[in-house]
Amino acid sequence: MVVVALACPFLVVLHQNFANKVRLGEAYPPFSPFDSSMSDRCTPGECHEGNRQDVFDGDTNRTLWEILPLLNATDVFVNLGWVHLFPLGSQSTFTCEMEKFMRAHLNMKLDLISHPPKRTELNEDVTQWVDWSSKLECKVGVLDRTFMNFGVPSSWYWDDLHQLSILNEEYNHMLIELMCPL
Repeated sequence: MVVVALACPFLVVLHQNFANKVRLGEAYPPFSPFDSSMSDRCTPGECHEGNRQDVFDGDTNRTLWEILPLLNATDVFVNLGWVHLFPLGSQSTFTCEMEKFMRAHLNMKLDLISHPPKRTELNEDVTQWVDWSSKLECKVGVLDRTFMNFGVPSSWYWDDLHQLSILNEEYNHMLIELMCPL
């Protein structure tokens, strides 16, 4: 889980997982202060079972209900995981859980983040992605990182799955625009 602070009055949480499993160590929020200088956190790339103590282990749904309220976030961006593991149908169903959560936590807004297409899919038919958010079972916001990628040069990808900073910068602009419309 990545926590991002912004200039606007928001605390943003990106809730991302890759196989519907989230583990949180005791040296990270919400179990310790946000200020990293106040704890003995392992450094990025060095966090593994040998040098950290996990105090939470759960799936996306459990993380949503048990961890997010402890973070006092205002905006949460949820990605269920790789699209081949969580296709549109799974994501659509999960939007109802997101909607239920927002009714219980009126101070938090949840948005679903779509996965960008693979580099090999950049020139495929984009009509399947047009108005993607209207295909969701329940009404939640969507940060659509899929549709905007079609037609971009394949050189904007590091490999078939990972984009370079030029696309990540655009995703960041989209995220800020959702929270702080101009």
